[in-house]
Amino acid sequence: MLAMLSKTQQVWRHLTWGAIEQGQRRWPSITALAADLGMGVSTVHRALAHPAEIGALQIRPAGGVRLVDPGRLLILWAGYRRLSRDIIERFEVAGSAPTVERSITGSTAVLGGFGAVVAHYRGNRIADYETLLVYGNPNLSPSLHVNDPDPGRVTEVIVARPDPLLARYGRVTPLVQAWVDLFCLPGWQAARFVHHLLPSLVPDAITEHGVLSA
Repeated sequence: MLAMLSKTQQVWRHLTWGAIEQGQRRWPSITALAADLGMGVSTVHRALAHPAEIGALQIRPAGGVRLVDPGRLLILWAGYRRLSRDIIERFEVAGSAPTVERSITGSTAVLGGFGAVVAHYRGNRIADYETLLVYGNPNLSPSLHVNDPDPGRVTEVIVARPDPLLARYGRVTPLVQAWVDLFCLPGWQAARFVHHLLPSLVPDAITEHGVLSA
């Protein structure tokens, strides 16, 4: 059976998305959080155990949930994630990655990785990239012909299986998931994106001496 983002990671995504992208760090109860996700209370409770153990999250005696440190949960998720297990297909297409991304016609496809970051920031000032990550059927094929202003470029297309809740976030993955997925990809381009985005996603990682300095 093909894998997809686990329910635990779906909970972590919702928590980090809410805190980092929407400014929401509190939920009135685990029951309310579970209802928001359409999951069982016991499933959500199990997903909160590890973040609570490391102090990233607090579960109040009255049942409320507070995400104390979204950055630590995001890093926990990145270390836990195994993107390779979700991959359905990989192939190459002639053309630059941004041009191939614009050729996606799959009605339910969700753009991830590099393209999702560029979409969220409405531009790319980080690095050129040659990999396209998409969840669901992008309606692309290795024989695709694109009108590319930069001929000679080749893009690797990675197709991954979407989880049932992914579509609720729109046609691109949340920025937090894009960062976690790029954390899981090899190559200097992915590393450049991961390091560049870290200060905006985890502001506490910045000190007067630099990123994560001792």
